[in-house]
Amino acid sequence: MATHRNILIGSDTSSSLTAIIKSLQEVNKYSFITATRVSDIVQISKSLQPTLIILSFRNNQQVLSSLYSYFPEFETPVVCLRQRNEYKNIQLKEHNIIFTYSYEYGVQHNNLGNNVKGILKLLQAEKESKSNTNYSKQNNDLTRYTLELDQKKQMLDKIKERIKQLYTNVDTATKTKLMSIVNSIKMTHNNNKHWDDFKLYFENINPNFLKQLSSKFPCLTSKDLKYCCYLKMNMSNEDIRFILGINQESVRTHKYRLKKKMVLNKEQDLRMFIQSFAS
Repeated sequence: MATHRNILIGSDTSSSLTAIIKSLQEVNKYSFITATRVSDIVQISKSLQPTLIILSFRNNQQVLSSLYSYFPEFETPVVCLRQRNEYKNIQLKEHNIIFTYSYEYGVQHNNLGNNVKGILKLLQAEKESKSNTNYSKQNNDLTRYTLELDQKKQMLDKIKERIKQLYTNVDTATKTKLMSIVNSIKMTHNNNKHWDDFKLYFENINPNFLKQLSSKFPCLTSKDLKYCCYLKMNMSNEDIRFILGINQESVRTHKYRLKKKMVLNKEQDLRMFIQSFAS
């Protein structure tokens, strides 16, 4: 469920709404939307998908039950402000996040604002954690895809070499067929589709990286850009060497030339620079 910077406040009395909004004066960068009817709470939740819902009804459970019935996968965190005559425990479903305070503690004693700010910080931290985890998983998937692609290329090279060994020991008709296979392998190697496929995956995860890199450093070659992509993915030097088909000395030389093209100081770490670029 997507989230927006809105807080939905619901109460069946206008005086409670006014008092709640007043107690949230220090909660910045969020818009407050109010409602006095259960049906409005449901409708606004559906259309705006608020970050947080604050309820102060005579029967908060009735509002929650309505939300559960309309949204089977309801996951929006809710703050319930209990009225003095509300003695029943709040019934919640698995995965629901419900914070319960007495109206007196939250509003009349001016504790609601600080509590809400703390809740919003927790929600933001959780969101960032999920985002980082997802980014890491996507990068791992892309790394695996890249390595698997290169392994297929290595296998084709071995097949090509084996065909060359067989070539001198067969008749003319077979030689023609074998040469046709070798040419097909060469065309596969020269095909830019592998790079295009890689770029498609990579740019889904890092949408502005290649564009900004090429714009800032127009002197970078296609091989330079590939190398930078692998650094952005935090691939090891050994994996990069394997994919580009170069030795360790060539890796160091390539790194040196890249730093020179990007006008980086000798002390600057190329990998850290690339990983922080366009983040």
